[in-house]
Amino acid sequence: MKRLVIIGAGISGLCAAHEAARYRSKAADEFEILVLEASSKVGGKARTVKRDGWLIEAGPTGYLDNEPEFNKLLEQNGILHEKVQANDAAARRYLLHSRLREIKTHPLAFARSRIIGPIGMLRMMAEPFVPRAKPERVALESIWDFASRRLGVAAANKLIAPMVLGVFAGDARQLSVSASFPNLVALERDYGSLTRGMIASRRKGPSNQGPRSGLSGKLVSFRRGLQSVAVALAESDKFTVRCDTKVQKIEAITTAHGSNDRRPPRYRLLIDGIDSSIEANAVVAAGEACANAHTVEKVAPEVAMALSEVTTPPVVVVALGFRPQAALNFPTGFGVLIPRDQGYRTLGCIWDSQLFPERSPKDHVLLRAMLGGSVDPDVADLDDDSLVELVSDELARIFGLTSLPILSEVTKWPFAIPQYDLGHPLRVARIEAALERTPGLFLAGNGLHGVAFSKSAVTGIDQGRRAARWLGGIPNAPGTDPKER
Repeated sequence: MKRLVIIGAGISGLCAAHEAARYRSKAADEFEILVLEASSKVGGKARTVKRDGWLIEAGPTGYLDNEPEFNKLLEQNGILHEKVQANDAAARRYLLHSRLREIKTHPLAFARSRIIGPIGMLRMMAEPFVPRAKPERVALESIWDFASRRLGVAAANKLIAPMVLGVFAGDARQLSVSASFPNLVALERDYGSLTRGMIASRRKGPSNQGPRSGLSGKLVSFRRGLQSVAVALAESDKFTVRCDTKVQKIEAITTAHGSNDRRPPRYRLLIDGIDSSIEANAVVAAGEACANAHTVEKVAPEVAMALSEVTTPPVVVVALGFRPQAALNFPTGFGVLIPRDQGYRTLGCIWDSQLFPERSPKDHVLLRAMLGGSVDPDVADLDDDSLVELVSDELARIFGLTSLPILSEVTKWPFAIPQYDLGHPLRVARIEAALERTPGLFLAGNGLHGVAFSKSAVTGIDQGRRAARWLGGIPNAPGTDPKER
């Protein structure tokens, strides 16, 4: 029997496995699906820690509920009912600018916050009158360049750069806008203005509305945390998951016996720590970009070289729990972004106990601070005690806390968020062209097409579908795609 092996049991790899299993019923030949995970648990960066009434997300907090394919997969697997929307508090977000200032969506209210001065505000209000840029120019622009051109330098420095810290833990001047925020680029392209584009998007329907919404979609999580989604998906009887199985390399096995041999190629996966290997007819590599680069370098050296160029700096997540009296120090909201010019190493802080139910014991306060990224990678070298002391001191200065935390949880991600730099779109094109010359090899994960939890899930769905179609000989003809049913 043919075999599809998926490397990585994060959300992308598990979604790839489920989508491949869905297509298997249409395949001419049956094939088995095997998911290999290097760590002892599934979920990747969706890691949920439970301690004495506290529920701590060591990775992403939640995700924007704006990917229909992901929702469909969750519904098909009986997981959708576990989803919970963020509380109304998620609509209120703050920026540290000398003091805590709420980021209002209404123009007059935003102006009163004094995050941006009068001249900067006038420049932002002129955005609908800024000419649309040519696509070839936008393709070369950083996030900061795009924002300063459309919104002005003040907005780029004081609003957009801190936002990029919160999303990518990265430098807005170094990241490609077309790779990092393709939706914003599309608004300019389709409407000639971000303002007109956002207004048009809101008019399309109620799905993008509501106090818990981001640019599109609502912030959601799951009652038992994001890792519970991966655990539920991994319990499927449609495929096998093996943890503690790290793939070191993929090797090609030569099977051709002449130019007319049309049998699919075979791969040998070398497993770390044991004198054995696993054979596969198709492989989906769904790990970090750097891990994928190392794994595929023998069978796809061009892909490996391009993937190795994707920098993925470390990020540290420090969760702190406080007694109920600390709640008086925090306004209602999602959290705060902290610009680099404010003198703190903390990039931002999320108030988890205000966002989703049952994240802390009754009336207690759960916070999570993020540090590191491309702007401060050395902070990951500090030990856990030093990190807790650092974050506790900085939060005490910002919020006037006088009590010490009663709980702390430190998580270090050596490879956290890939940085889609100015060369990223061309790099993706090189990788995809090289994969066309490597039949049976597919890439998922967050290294190419989006760092968000739901984007990784959709990438996995797409690559699982492609792998199953290729392995099963399913033609790309109308009516053969289960999505069209």
